[in-house]
Amino acid sequence: MELRKNLLSWFHKNKRELPFRINKNAYRIWVSEIMLQQTRVTAMLPIYETFLKRFPDPNSLSEASEEEVMKYWKGLGYYSRAKNLKKGARLLVEKYQSRFPENYEEALLIPGVGSYTASAVLSIAYGKPHAVLDGNVKRVLSRLFLVESDPSLTSTNQTLADLAKEFLTPQSPGDHNEAVMELGALVCVPIPNCSACPLQNHCEARSVGKEKEIPASKSVENWIDLDLNFLF
Repeated sequence: MELRKNLLSWFHKNKRELPFRINKNAYRIWVSEIMLQQTRVTAMLPIYETFLKRFPDPNSLSEASEEEVMKYWKGLGYYSRAKNLKKGARLLVEKYQSRFPENYEEALLIPGVGSYTASAVLSIAYGKPHAVLDGNVKRVLSRLFLVESDPSLTSTNQTLADLAKEFLTPQSPGDHNEAVMELGALVCVPIPNCSACPLQNHCEARSVGKEKEIPASKSVENWIDLDLNFLF
């Protein structure tokens, strides 16, 4: 599919050089994904590198005191994430020989790991065909395939999840997932830079002049649905 080729070609030429992309170590990727929840990359990076120097593997994190883990987490906030990381590290040591499991259902048993994190780690570290769906990916897919309904709705979320699976490059799911996320972070931003987009000639929203209107804004009547159904 030309669409996938264009996306991956753009990614390999334009991706940011980030420390968690140096290798495919599942532990390092897992830590990065947890740290990036509700945190900008620029704020996370210095803490990430210091954290991994002290806790380079699940064993060292599992054996550390909670007080010490909190010390190295300082500056990121949302400390429940750090507590779950420590609990997760203990689970990896006790049940999975200090290795992040390759099975999706088992990955979901790790404290603090949901669908997105499991899919990200498994696809990037192990090449498993699981599509990710975060805010950046939703924005890209909504514009690319002209999904005009509110992405916070359960029905729209399912539509986008199905599209993400269909769009996934089976031979390189990790690179594909990172590419879509990177595109959403750098180009297909809320006010899109369509002239720099490798998918501009295939974008259905752009073809009808709706690239700035999509994704749809959350309407007042959808706030109840958002509160009940959307927590990522």
